[in-house]
Amino acid sequence: MSVSREFVKNLIRDIEYAVREVNRIASKSYDELSDEDKMAIRYELIVIAEALMALVMHIVRRGLNERPKTPINALMMARDRGLLTMNEYEDLTKLVRLRNLLVHRYWVIDDYLIYRSIKSDFKSLASFIDRLRSRYGIR
Repeated sequence: MSVSREFVKNLIRDIEYAVREVNRIASKSYDELSDEDKMAIRYELIVIAEALMALVMHIVRRGLNERPKTPINALMMARDRGLLTMNEYEDLTKLVRLRNLLVHRYWVIDDYLIYRSIKSDFKSLASFIDRLRSRYGIR
């Protein structure tokens, strides 16, 4: 099977929309964020991570013909095959792990730490997406 460009394109669109939403909300100072804003940031981070996991699993399975057991395993395979730099791999692995905390251990989340980390932008995610756009001819 080959990589579905339409599937990849739709997941990239979902990721980019969620990143814009996070950046829009996080343009406020932390003290200005309402509880709803904090929950919206959490939700959009889950959306980003879910779409990223679906994206990397699809590409590794269909494009690299590998059989990852987990999304983090798929990220490792993508790194080993040159689709991710080591820095991107580390950052995207942290994003997947954050998603797991948000979903399964939400009560231990420190919203201020999340806010500080998203203020540093999504550069690794953006560079991975740019690489996929080039590789699969997606605009």
